Formats: sequence, structure tokens, C-alpha cells
Amino acid sequence: MLQSARRLTARFVLFAVWGCLVTLVGACMAAPLPTRQPDAASQDAPRTPEFSTIQVPSDLQMTPDGAASAGQNDCPGLDSALAAVVASPDPLEQARQSLLTVKDGKIQVVLLLSQEDAGFLQNYGVEIGTQTGTRVQAFVPPDRLCDLAKTDEVLTISPAAQAIPQ
Repeated sequence: MLQSARRLTARFVLFAVWGCLVTLVGACMAAPLPTRQPDAASQDAPRTPEFSTIQVPSDLQMTPDGAASAGQNDCPGLDSALAAVVASPDPLEQARQSLLTVKDGKIQVVLLLSQEDAGFLQNYGVEIGTQTGTRVQAFVPPDRLCDLAKTDEVLTISPAAQAIPQ
């Protein structure tokens, strides 16, 4: 008899909880969702202005010092600091001012080649320092940097990493 009373109590509690849940869900579904009334500030807000655009010629680029110069696109893969050196009236002096290493009239650079064969670099007066795979550290005459950048064998040319003087 005690077990049947417990079962009856458990069923009663279960039905009571079920009834509360049904009532709660019904009340939530019957309640209207609040709507936001537009305030006066949003009604008076100005529309977003439209801007016109202009086309900039593709051969016009900005150098690191902010001066515009044409023709730097002629040297694809050439780092912007080296492009400024090439465009300078005195490339070696510009290289020194940019804290690049200059030796015997050549600038120290890192070449990333498309393949490991670096034999073609001799044709450009390049003095090879070290080579690791397709990465070559070398000294290149400044007047040959752009010619090298135009070849299919050279992917990029960047300044060699410099040690910070103490």
C-alpha cells in the first residue's frame, strides 16, 4: 500500500510539473512581442553621403618617403627600398642613406630565385655571397637590380638583413 501511495504521489508531482510547463509555454506564446518605436533622433539622422572616386594611373606609386614616382612597376618583385635606390640620381649614396650595405659599388641584397641554379647571375655582375636553396645573398650593381627583377629566374629582391649597430 505504501508503494502505491508513493507511485500516486510521484505521478501527481509529475503531472503538476507538466501542467506548470504547459501553462508557462502557453503564456509566453500568447504574450505579444514588444515593438521598438523609432525615436526622434533616428528619424532625423542624415543619410550617408555618397563619395565620388577617381582613377589613379597604375604606373604611379608612392615611395617610402611619400614622393610619387612613375615607372617603379617596371621592376616587379623589387623591394620598395631598393626601388627608391634604383630611382635615385645617386643610387649608391641613396643605398648608404637607407643603411644598406654597399661594397665595391654593389649593394647587398637577398634574391629569391625560381630554381636553385644561380649560374645566370654572373651575366649581371652579381657577386654571390651565400646560397641556401633558392635564397641567395649577393652584392648586385644598382644599375642591374631592375634588370634582374624583370627576369623569370628571380622572384623577389629585398635588402639583406642588417645588424643593429651598438
